[in-house]
Amino acid sequence: MKKNIVKHPNPHNCRVCNKGACCAEGVEVDLFEVARILKKPLDLKKPWFYFMGSDKEFPSGFKFSTILRDKRCVFQDSRFRCRIYEIRPRFCAEFPFENGEKAPYYHMLCHHMKKRRKK
Repeated sequence: MKKNIVKHPNPHNCRVCNKGACCAEGVEVDLFEVARILKKPLDLKKPWFYFMGSDKEFPSGFKFSTILRDKRCVFQDSRFRCRIYEIRPRFCAEFPFENGEKAPYYHMLCHHMKKRRKK
């Protein structure tokens, strides 16, 4: 399966946030992504995902989400950094975009955006 990852017009947008707020509520993933991630040997207690249902907007037709532990995505470490960054799901790789456009919930999830709005 070939990944179609959107290149950010300004890559700096995603380098300013070290808090991992964009995935603190879990991440929606496709069944194919689940299979790819499950192949990675990680010293993490399972389960890592839960089934959300059928969704024709996902390539496989099935939508999952990452499990939350300690109020963050199971794949975030204690510093809120991603343990699976090199094989992260499309949602993560494209953030703050969704289907080529800025995600409608960007302002709620991006730590940098929250700081900027307070000024």
